[in-house]
Amino acid sequence: MLILHKHMHASRIVLAGALLGLAGCGSGSQVMNSGNFSGTVATQSDRATGTLTSRTGVASVRLSPAHLIGGASTEITVILTQPAPGDGIAVQLKSSDASVVATPATVTIPSGQTSATVAASTSPVSAATAVAISALYGDTVAGTSLNIAPATTSPFTVAIKPSTVTIATGHSGSTKVTTKVTSGFDEALHLTVSKVPAGVSVTLTPSVIPAPGAGTSNAHIAVSESAAPGTYSLRVKASDGTTSQSATLTLDVASSGPGATFQGCWYQQDGNRYQGVTISVANPGTYPFNAVLYYGATCDPNNWADEFGFGTPLSFGGFDWIFWFTDFANQSDMSAFWYVGNDKSKCVSYAVAPDC
Repeated sequence: MLILHKHMHASRIVLAGALLGLAGCGSGSQVMNSGNFSGTVATQSDRATGTLTSRTGVASVRLSPAHLIGGASTEITVILTQPAPGDGIAVQLKSSDASVVATPATVTIPSGQTSATVAASTSPVSAATAVAISALYGDTVAGTSLNIAPATTSPFTVAIKPSTVTIATGHSGSTKVTTKVTSGFDEALHLTVSKVPAGVSVTLTPSVIPAPGAGTSNAHIAVSESAAPGTYSLRVKASDGTTSQSATLTLDVASSGPGATFQGCWYQQDGNRYQGVTISVANPGTYPFNAVLYYGATCDPNNWADEFGFGTPLSFGGFDWIFWFTDFANQSDMSAFWYVGNDKSKCVSYAVAPDC
């Protein structure tokens, strides 16, 4: 779960978080597990006594189903830390990609109840897609991931990691495009990018994945000073000349960055240690957040273990955040990159990271 702590002025309050991301692949197509996180603002006294759930807040979000074909619906259940008071409460719902998953603006939990369920529809997708669903009430937040698969199967797939990249005007960045093929497929795949906004260029190296079609290409993204700040959905397509598959690259063009600093650390809870980070920002604001965990100490992209955030906007400023992964307790042979806006941490090796 995600515990949030913050500190301002002389009294320290810490804003912390836990992340459980997506993992796994098989039979030539991605298989994703739903990630989840939760959190609340906690005072130093709360942290010392461990009473982080004494107030009414959001404890967790559950989806049924958590894996579906695009175009189908899911049920979102929001669970509170304790029964709703008074006349009940309205919990805000957010989708990290409203064009794929449309959620109601709020879900009402009646007085005396600890949960409520609403339906959400999805749109068809051309590639495996993960969308973060978040619930917010007061100073608490919780969320999980809905994994959406395309309606038809293909002998190959294309994926982008990270799928959300934030770059300030006048700067550049990169991401990886990976293609996978089913047994028996043996064709070269040509990669192209469309829906590129003015002032932005994307260079794929290589632009052709040779037969049998499985491989990785580096997408170098250059954003000129003339590019308009905003969020853009670029389409990366792989084609063998007859069949094509595509994935969405979300590009956030920022006029200025958050000025984030990162300190990798171990977060301790209930006798266990979790791979974490403390994040501070120099320029308060709302920025997309992402975190990627790897097996081994070098952040090798071929040893990807877990991910969460997917560009979900969070409000940073005037306080620190502590986030941690919860699915790999006490495993020190791991590493991570942490992202806030267009700022990225150095590779954090948890073989040598200090305690938070």
